[in-house]
Amino acid sequence: MKLGSQRRFSAREKRAVLRLVEVTRARTGWMLRQILRRLGLPKSRYYDWRRREGEQLLADLVPVPGSSPYAILAEEKAAVIGYALEHPREGYRRLAWMMVDEDVAYVSPSSVYRILSDADLLYRWKRSQRAGVPPAEPTGPNERWHTDLMYLRVEDTWYFLVTVLDAYSRYVVHWDLLTSMTAAAVRVVVQDALKKTGATPEVVTDNGSQFKAKDFRELVRDFELEHIRIRTYHPESNGRIERFHRSTRGALEEQDLKNLGKARQIIGRWVEFYNTRRLHAALQYLPPAEYWEGDPLARIEERRKKLKAARERRETINRQRLQQAA
Repeated sequence: MKLGSQRRFSAREKRAVLRLVEVTRARTGWMLRQILRRLGLPKSRYYDWRRREGEQLLADLVPVPGSSPYAILAEEKAAVIGYALEHPREGYRRLAWMMVDEDVAYVSPSSVYRILSDADLLYRWKRSQRAGVPPAEPTGPNERWHTDLMYLRVEDTWYFLVTVLDAYSRYVVHWDLLTSMTAAAVRVVVQDALKKTGATPEVVTDNGSQFKAKDFRELVRDFELEHIRIRTYHPESNGRIERFHRSTRGALEEQDLKNLGKARQIIGRWVEFYNTRRLHAALQYLPPAEYWEGDPLARIEERRKKLKAARERRETINRQRLQQAA
């Protein structure tokens, strides 16, 4: 589908195009510039439409006192919508806890859902359902690791991102961007992770030749590891690291990977963000570092206190406004 460059678009058409772009990114993993090029939509026009949409949504928020003393305040709705527009690819649950942690707004996920639904800012798509019985969950860090490779094109050269991910915390234990995908090179990455932590976890891999080669078998023997290779045609067994690699590819799509050194620098910053700041749905919307070496219960209690304080403040303000309006 190509959009005419000269025609004028109604507000409804603009909003439909913006939704199409976001849903396409979520479903396909394509880069933004690829989608805009296929649509024939200049990048400057796309961002102008997004900015104008945000201004209109915020203008529609009239600060009328709610009938309930606990009704979400207009300024809170504005903060939620503004934050959602700045993070268009995040789901409402992750947005809710990101805002609490960053002291933007103290609103529950269900309230964020209603606000974004009213503003037509919820992005939904069908997730594929995979069959199969999952293995027993690890009960702590370093019980089970997942490792896999991801192809990454930098300029005109292919490189290979090898990642070691802790199954319990989803923490990236170690990674490297390799110029070759030999068994010896992959072995070094996993070996460095083992030496760094002193752990002896189960190691889950796919059936790639690197993980069946003599080099990797010797690593398993030398460190007395249990090596679990996923069943053929059952890739979901290694789904945790595959999801991390999909997130990584999405994070890198707008980055300028000029050369190997620059690519390593950008990936390093992304991994640091992923480990310490990015909220994970399977971890009660906490970052992996909290489960790797932190105190997740303390973080959850801190959030609970923030929400309670916001609810009390909201009640006070709404009662005052109701009295003034009477």
